[in-house]
Amino acid sequence: MKTVNCTRIMKIVLVLLLLAGVSSIAVSAETTPANSDVMFDPHAFSNMFVVISELVGPSVVSITSQTTIVTRVPSFPDFSYPYMIDPRGDYFQMPREQEYIMTGIGSGVIVSDDGMIVTNYHVVGETDDLEVVLQNGDRYTGEIVGTDPQTDLAVIRIDAYDLPAIAIGDSDDLKVGQWVLAVGSPFALNQTVTQGIISYIGRSDVGLAEYEDYIQTDAAINPGNSGGALVDLDGKLVGINTAIVTRTGGYQGVGFAIPVNVAVNAMQDLVTYGYVRRGWLGVTIQELTPDFAEHFGLNSSDGGVLVSQVLSDTPAGIYGILRGDIILNINGESFRTITEFRNMIADIDPGNEVEIGIFRDGTSLSILVVLGERVADETIVSSAPSISDDFGWTLEELDRETAEAIGDPSLKGVLVVDVNQSGRAANVGINTGDVIIEVDGFEVASPAELGRLISSTNDVLLLVLRQGHSVYFML
Repeated sequence: MKTVNCTRIMKIVLVLLLLAGVSSIAVSAETTPANSDVMFDPHAFSNMFVVISELVGPSVVSITSQTTIVTRVPSFPDFSYPYMIDPRGDYFQMPREQEYIMTGIGSGVIVSDDGMIVTNYHVVGETDDLEVVLQNGDRYTGEIVGTDPQTDLAVIRIDAYDLPAIAIGDSDDLKVGQWVLAVGSPFALNQTVTQGIISYIGRSDVGLAEYEDYIQTDAAINPGNSGGALVDLDGKLVGINTAIVTRTGGYQGVGFAIPVNVAVNAMQDLVTYGYVRRGWLGVTIQELTPDFAEHFGLNSSDGGVLVSQVLSDTPAGIYGILRGDIILNINGESFRTITEFRNMIADIDPGNEVEIGIFRDGTSLSILVVLGERVADETIVSSAPSISDDFGWTLEELDRETAEAIGDPSLKGVLVVDVNQSGRAANVGINTGDVIIEVDGFEVASPAELGRLISSTNDVLLLVLRQGHSVYFML
C-alpha cells in the first residue's frame, strides 16, 4: 500500500501560506522533530487559526430580535352550559386578536469603536426590540440606523464606546481558493468559528436579494450565522455571511457572503442619507442572446446588453443613448450578464460621469453620461425564448381607441389579438395584447406592412410594446 508523507505535505502547505503573505504566523524551528528535514513548526498551521479567532472574536456579536405578531384566532361556542345555551348570549363569538412574540437570533460585526454594527436586513428586519451581546457577555439594546432590503444589509448602533472594531479588508482582492474563516452564532451557539475556502466570486441570480454579487464559500455557515464575519488570513473582514444553499436546513458546503466593499458602501450611505444611493441610467434592457448578437453582427461571448427602450427624461435619453443600442462596457470595464450591468451602474454614485461603450449600426462609440439616482425599479429586464415553426398569430391594425387605452393616442402599430401557443410567435415570447411597432427598424402600421417585411427575410427583429415598455424579439 502506498503511504503518504504527511510531513512533506505540511511543509508544502506552510511554504504556500508564507508566500501568500501570512507574516503574522510565528514559526518555530525549536519544536521541529530532530529527525525531520522540515524547516517549519507543523503546529503553525493550527496556531494560525487560533491567532485569527482570538483577533476576530471580540468584534463579532450575537443579535437577538423580538417581534410582536398579532393574529386573529377563531372562537368556538361554550359547551359548558346545560343544553349548550350560554346565558351571556355569547354562543357564537367573533374571532379575537392574539399577540405572541417571535424571537430570532443572528450575528453582527462591530465596524467602529463607537458602537456601529453591520448585519443582515433579514436579521433585524421589522423587529420591535434588539439585544446585542458582546463576546464578554455585556448586553446592549440595539437601535436600527438604516436598512437596505435590496442587498439584505442593515446597520445598527449600540450605546457603547472603545469597542473592538474589526479591521476592514478589500473584497476586490479576493481569489478563488483563498482560505477564509466564518465567525458567528449558528443555532444560538455564539462565537463559533469555522474555516474553508472561497469557492466562487461574483455569484448572482441566486434569488436572495435584488442586488446580488456574493462570495461563495464552503466554510460552514448555518442558521444564526447570518450577519456574521467572513475574514481572511490577516483577520480582516472580507464579507458578511448571509445565506446557505441546503436541502436539509443545515450546512451542505455552499454558503454566501456579501462582499465587504458592498457592505461598507451601503453602510456609509445608510449612516449619511438613511438609504442607499444608487446610480441610474434609465433604460429597459434585455439579454444579448446569440440570435440577437448574430443579427447585429456581434459575438455574444463578448457580453453586453440590448437597449429595448429609453425612458423619457432620463440620463440615457438626455445624453444620446438610443433604442437598439448595445451597451458593451462601462468606463472601459466589460460585463457578461444583465446582473453585472445593473450592479455596475448601481454601484456608481448618482451625479458621477461615466463612459458608456455602445455598438450602434455596426460602429463602436462612447457616450459620456451623468448618472441620475435610482428611486424605483426603472430598469426593466426582458428576455425571449426559442423559435418554433409557424407564426401562429392573429393581427389587427391598432385603432385610435385602443391606442388611447394604452395611453398614447398617437401610437401606430399592429395589435396582436390572439396567439396560438404552438406557433412560432408564442415560442419566441409574443403575447396577446402586444403591439408590434417596428420590424428590423422599420415602423409598421398595418398587418400588411408587417407581412411584407417579415416575408423578405428569415430572421426578423421585432420591437414590441408591452405594458408600457418596449421589448425586442427575434422571429
